[in-house]
Amino acid sequence: MFAVSVTAKKKGYTRNIPVYINDAVDGFTWANWSTEPWLKGSGTEEDPYMIKDLVIDVSGFQFAMMIQDSDAYFKIMKCTFSNGGIEGECAGLILTNTKNGVIFKNRFIDNKGAGIALLGTINNTIQKNFCSENEVGIFIRWGMYTTIKQNDCKNNFASGIVIALAHKNIIEKNDCAENAKSGIALINVGLPEHSPKDNIIYKNNIENNQFGILLNDADINDILRNTIAENFFGILFNPGSKGNTVYHNNIIDNSVQAIDYQPLMNNWSHPYMEEGNFWSDTSPGYDEHPFVEKNGWEFMTPIEEEILSIPLSNKLGGEREIRRNETSYIRYGVMQLFSERVEGEAYPPYTVRINGTEVPDSVWIFQEETSYGEPGLKQLYYIKFDPYYFTLGYHKYHVEISWYNSGELIVESFTTDFTII
Repeated sequence: MFAVSVTAKKKGYTRNIPVYINDAVDGFTWANWSTEPWLKGSGTEEDPYMIKDLVIDVSGFQFAMMIQDSDAYFKIMKCTFSNGGIEGECAGLILTNTKNGVIFKNRFIDNKGAGIALLGTINNTIQKNFCSENEVGIFIRWGMYTTIKQNDCKNNFASGIVIALAHKNIIEKNDCAENAKSGIALINVGLPEHSPKDNIIYKNNIENNQFGILLNDADINDILRNTIAENFFGILFNPGSKGNTVYHNNIIDNSVQAIDYQPLMNNWSHPYMEEGNFWSDTSPGYDEHPFVEKNGWEFMTPIEEEILSIPLSNKLGGEREIRRNETSYIRYGVMQLFSERVEGEAYPPYTVRINGTEVPDSVWIFQEETSYGEPGLKQLYYIKFDPYYFTLGYHKYHVEISWYNSGELIVESFTTDFTII
């Protein structure tokens, strides 16, 4: 461990020598660093290691902080990392072969590589950090199950967020603006079998970059609910990018709205909802279901309004008592969450049967936050019954929902009942 004094300020600590934590190397483990005044906790899920209010301003070193070969739970909060970077892979903060970390409300400024670099990591959260004047704001390589959320990645010399050879990550609600190259990039670096896939790019603000969203040999990623505005290229899919789905985005006033070198290999609208994107001018022809208004997917049709406004008392099932002289409905919803999509499951075209009869009517609803605490899509199926359709007394019905997942038929069913009074 470096022998260096730590200066305590009124609010926090400063140092000009890097911090290197490696739980596989004696002398550099979390326990070895535990005597430092800026490190608290024990590394358990209930009591994670906490690094807080530490300012590391280095020069001539590869990084300001590196955490390597660690399974401990930890949180880095309200720290500043600057001027990291010499030859090789360098960054303000580097996580290597590390999981269970939360990087929250830190500042990463003027690092010659990335502000934050995650290399071979799993199950980390990068949230509400400020990354500016780095080469790249946030960089992931060989990472999985990382949530990159609500970060400001602005004015970096190359890109705001770069995902390279990494799978099953969520890039959500970040502000990626004024970067010299790309706002968000999913790229391969010469290994076709490891193209970035099953990532979700959701509700980010991406403005005034050379490329808003860049995909280079990236497969099966979802791009939705983003605002992509005033970039030179709004969206660019280079050759080799296939199976990607782009829908419910506002694509506004980019010099070149979109280029896809293999448009037949990607979906520029949701394949089952049949809803695409809003384009501030004519779409480039890839989108078969464009919206004519910004955020057009937020406007409900009369059928959607009717189904969503059904009072509980008129919804058949669940041992309810329903008045015979009122309109009533059978309604059933199928939910898929972001986490399920990241696990590799696409939204399937469900088939619903009620008492053996297929139900053709459905309404797609996007839920910003579900009871599980994360966004998801719900498909509602319904049958409408006019007053006096049912006879008085007890009734029950059988619901069967089926779909194909990777060629395998999946069937779920249940029986519920109601009484007409």
